[in-house]
Amino acid sequence: MTRMRKLTACLIVFILQMAIFTACTEKNPPRDEIPRIKNTLERLSQAIKDRNREAIDSLLIVQALDLGYSSEKILDDVYPMTDSGTFYAFGSKSFMYTKDVGRVDCTIMADSTDRGRPLEITLVKLGEQWYVKRFDLK
Repeated sequence: MTRMRKLTACLIVFILQMAIFTACTEKNPPRDEIPRIKNTLERLSQAIKDRNREAIDSLLIVQALDLGYSSEKILDDVYPMTDSGTFYAFGSKSFMYTKDVGRVDCTIMADSTDRGRPLEITLVKLGEQWYVKRFDLK
């Protein structure tokens, strides 16, 4: 009888551990968000290359403006940093995201050989579209 109680107790503990583990693990967001995030970054990159303030502002969420981010600030952050006064691309991108918040760690490159300056871009998803909330040089 004692052996049966130990077995039952072990089984109950195992079931409780599995229930806690299952409840605590958040499902990973779908991988189809990565192309959407990349699309937003590509549009931002092209707008920066073109120095198109309206296009940059269209990619910013309203809270970004409240935090002091604007096309003017982003362009001022990007262009003075580069020795040649050019913007080539965002390099060395790594993506982290949940259902509706994302972060891209990357670099701002002046040309294809530039190692770049570290940058962290925070994104927020509204509907099916990702928008820039923060654009922080590191």
